[in-house]
Amino acid sequence: MLRLLIATITVFAAACSPPTQQEPAKTDESMNMETPAPAVAGPITGTGTVTQVDAAAGTVTLNHGAIPAVSWPAMTMQFTAENPAILQGVAVGDNVSFELKSATETSIVTSVQKQ
Repeated sequence: MLRLLIATITVFAAACSPPTQQEPAKTDESMNMETPAPAVAGPITGTGTVTQVDAAAGTVTLNHGAIPAVSWPAMTMQFTAENPAILQGVAVGDNVSFELKSATETSIVTSVQKQ
């Protein structure tokens, strides 16, 4: 009987105790999550070598160096010219500088110039 009384008092005391302190909700900072990179200010430029040009389709393939502004390593990729006229006079083997349209439209070039 004494055991039952002690068990009842223990349960009652636990039920009447103030709640334990909960840990505050975690924020992105406290969780060490990456936050989005800020928008790139100014033009996004690169340099490379032309490996293919299709003026009729308005595309140019470039073997370009790293482009830190958009976290790209060096690679070869095809771009679409915003205005196909910018590809006139550009030929396979030319070393060029180029400009990407924006950080969200990285497959579009707005300028391609021989170096």
